[in-house]
Amino acid sequence: MTVMPASQRALLDVAAMGLDERIARFGRPLMRPGPGLDPEVLHREVLEAPTELELAGADSLDPVDLEIFLHKLDSIIDDGRDVCKYLSMAEMLQAGDLGVGIFTAKGDMAGMSTGVILHALLHYGPVKYVLKHYVDDPTVGLADGDIFFFNDPDAGGVHTYDHFLMMPVFAGGELLAWVACGGHQGETGSRSPGGWSPEIGSRYEEGLHITPLRVGTDSRFHTDHLEFLLNSVRTPRQNSLDMKARLAVCVRLRQQLLREVERRGAPFVAAGLRQSIKTSAELARRRISNFNDGVYRSVVFLDTIGIDDGLIRLPVELHKRGDELIIDMAGASPEPGIGPFHLRWHLARAASAAALFPTVFRGLRWSIGLFDPIKLTAPPSIVNAPSRDSGTGSGSHTGRVVVQGLLLAAMRMLHDSPHRTGVAAPFAENLLLIQFGGTGQFGNPIAGGPANGNATGQGARFDLDGEHSAGFFWAMVVDCPGPEEQERKFPYRFDQDVCGLGRYRGGVGLTDCFVIHGTPGLSSNSVGTGSRFTKNYGLFGGYSGAAQPRIVIRGSDAKELMAAGADDLPMSVRELADRRRISGEYVFGHPNSEGETVRDGDVVVLARGCGGGYGDVLERDPEAVRADIADGITSTESATQLYGVVLAPGGCRVDVEATEARRAEIRAERKRLGRPYPDFVADWSQRRPPPEALRHYGEFPVPVQVIDDREYPVEPHSGTGAWHR
Repeated sequence: MTVMPASQRALLDVAAMGLDERIARFGRPLMRPGPGLDPEVLHREVLEAPTELELAGADSLDPVDLEIFLHKLDSIIDDGRDVCKYLSMAEMLQAGDLGVGIFTAKGDMAGMSTGVILHALLHYGPVKYVLKHYVDDPTVGLADGDIFFFNDPDAGGVHTYDHFLMMPVFAGGELLAWVACGGHQGETGSRSPGGWSPEIGSRYEEGLHITPLRVGTDSRFHTDHLEFLLNSVRTPRQNSLDMKARLAVCVRLRQQLLREVERRGAPFVAAGLRQSIKTSAELARRRISNFNDGVYRSVVFLDTIGIDDGLIRLPVELHKRGDELIIDMAGASPEPGIGPFHLRWHLARAASAAALFPTVFRGLRWSIGLFDPIKLTAPPSIVNAPSRDSGTGSGSHTGRVVVQGLLLAAMRMLHDSPHRTGVAAPFAENLLLIQFGGTGQFGNPIAGGPANGNATGQGARFDLDGEHSAGFFWAMVVDCPGPEEQERKFPYRFDQDVCGLGRYRGGVGLTDCFVIHGTPGLSSNSVGTGSRFTKNYGLFGGYSGAAQPRIVIRGSDAKELMAAGADDLPMSVRELADRRRISGEYVFGHPNSEGETVRDGDVVVLARGCGGGYGDVLERDPEAVRADIADGITSTESATQLYGVVLAPGGCRVDVEATEARRAEIRAERKRLGRPYPDFVADWSQRRPPPEALRHYGEFPVPVQVIDDREYPVEPHSGTGAWHR
């Protein structure tokens, strides 16, 4: 790389750069190397050069045998996921908030579980770090049965609350593959019990930051290493059992993979793992080729910074060129330097899988190969934070909003394509997560939160309504323990007028409340987004799902009412807030709360997100609206005012003539309020949020990003055209 004389160096405006230059400068992590950290391994090409073992088996890959092997590989991984769920103690792990994967000898993911997509996709960084830095280190090395632990997001993880184990697999003394298992632990010795600490000022308040660390050999933990980890958290018993559950998964994956070696030979297995990635890459490029070339845009926003309200801009431009997709996030708000919402480049890229894998790549086998045609560029900002000290504990929340924006852009691309069946409004993202810490009613230490947040509403599809309490934003197949049993025992009711309306409506998310019982008090805090405005966007004219506050009722009489057998307790957030049947001090707060104490009898309410709608509300089948009214999903007021549907007296049928007249009235009002687009832009561009909302926004309306080319130079061999094939 040629270095310019200091006198010729100049500050560069990112907005003035071409896309190719932005990729060359910002298509990689911008953080600096550190102990146990090497950004270079996090943005290598998707598929490393083949090993001798992979080359030796390439000619033996009969297509039928390979397909059988890959099916068996997926079965092995799914079995590992189930082992982790059944052996773990943490509720989030029991719910499937985890990832299991099998990797090539050089650390490329060949197959992954259907748990949380992020987890399986982010083992590669630590694996490649070990291969680059530790294999030839005489104090570390690499041997069959070694166990490595990591949780540092800068090393390639999600956030410190996701703990990972990985093991090499040797066959005949030669490195064949890697197996890995990781998931949300919920306690990591951070400032707040249970992990998430929205009030933090830097990463040093987020607990353990472990870069790849060998914690065992011969498939057994080193006692001193394990006790070090357990002594660093509030729940050593739980963490110990969950560490052993992860190890059981890795051992089982290793055993079953070696059985395939016995059946097929090590060269076949090694070559099969590699071919699974190559096949995914080829199919991904073929799928992308079916879409129209163009630029698809979306701009979304965060409404929180730490425990304060604050507006953060997160733009997404999806460039489709030939058989490649380029995700460009130039114009994002700068790195705020406070709070836990900073995102790393590798996590932003992995987060994109939550948007692309189930939609753009629908029906394709998941592996790292699907990333082969995808490039992501993010200039220094909250999305690609370069500062080492920045908190990243809730970077996944920022990543979720990025995914919402990417989904909105990708759906526009899919809509005019042979793959229109993948079009849907985003899954609900207004996810409020709460955690408790202290001593439980049975005297045991507790720290963590419930997994009921996994039951959010599905966004409406282009031909169907979204399902209620369908799944978790990061992985739609993650479970939500308990609701079915609760519904059998207790009455339940949908929250009304909270899902996104449209020709097809979004699904309603689960809402639950907790009454503190059997303990004098617990520490509690929460983290989330979507109390000021929703992130559950509608699509093509569909309404968005509702925003949700955090509600705490202090000094309530809920326990007394339940003991007396009251049959009129509120069954929805709206009913709770409007009727105030439960007495006490009602506190409607920010989703990100600093640590506070909740006491015996206090009520904590968690409203989950509801999916956005699809299409014009006036095109919804009136009979479907009537059914929603009967189910309690939509009020008669909303039906008349928004859907334009009028029921006959008694509410048992639709008044067809009155409905047609009401819809005609709404259409006429739309025309009256309509304005030429230039007039709208001229007025809208003069509006500005209040100054306190823009403290961390950057320049309004589009943050200006200026860099020094000495700090972020063009990478060698990464300039214009180098990423084209």
